[in-house]
Amino acid sequence: MILSNRLFERQAPSREAKSVYIFCEGARREYQYFNYFREIDSRIKVEVNKLKSDENNSPKGLYELAENSFIGEKPKFTIQENDEIWIVLDTDPDKANSRAEQIKQVKEDCQSKGNWFVVESNPCFEVWLFFHQNEKFEAFDADDFCKGWKQKVGEQGGFDSRKHPIFIEEAIRNAERNYRTNENNRPLKGSSEVYLLAKSIFAVIKNKIRAAKNKL
Repeated sequence: MILSNRLFERQAPSREAKSVYIFCEGARREYQYFNYFREIDSRIKVEVNKLKSDENNSPKGLYELAENSFIGEKPKFTIQENDEIWIVLDTDPDKANSRAEQIKQVKEDCQSKGNWFVVESNPCFEVWLFFHQNEKFEAFDADDFCKGWKQKVGEQGGFDSRKHPIFIEEAIRNAERNYRTNENNRPLKGSSEVYLLAKSIFAVIKNKIRAAKNKL
């Protein structure tokens, strides 16, 4: 089965097209995944911030990095009325458990802005990738949960960010069906909120995605 961006025909931006700006903590996997959609469709602008090793990758630091991209004398981006800004957080606890309070504050700050959103990729991005090829969550426990999930995704045919994002519609359905939260409304291990962001992306490019899959 050939899956590549060659299945898509690039189109000129329309006046109605909104931009979706994505800021994430991942340095490689997340960047490759979201960049897939940016490359295939110029009608939607998906901006992924690829954090460097010397940048603050805490929830608060990521939020401030996003905020600084739209304010100041020389902002990197200019927001239009329908644009959306999404912050994708890995939620591994740190030794001081300081991330939980930061995540709460970032969510409150984004909610006050109206068109800003936060999703938790809990506890690692591979959980979201898993649902592109799997309908049901499989109970999985390991001392190093993230490392174990990376191996799980690799063992099951591997996830290739150059082709498998075309199954974003299936991932949305599978992740939402298997979504579970704790008493604080935070996603449990094995659940991911990234499907909420994926819905926003898919709403703009769904016709293109479905047409491309028909070519397979």
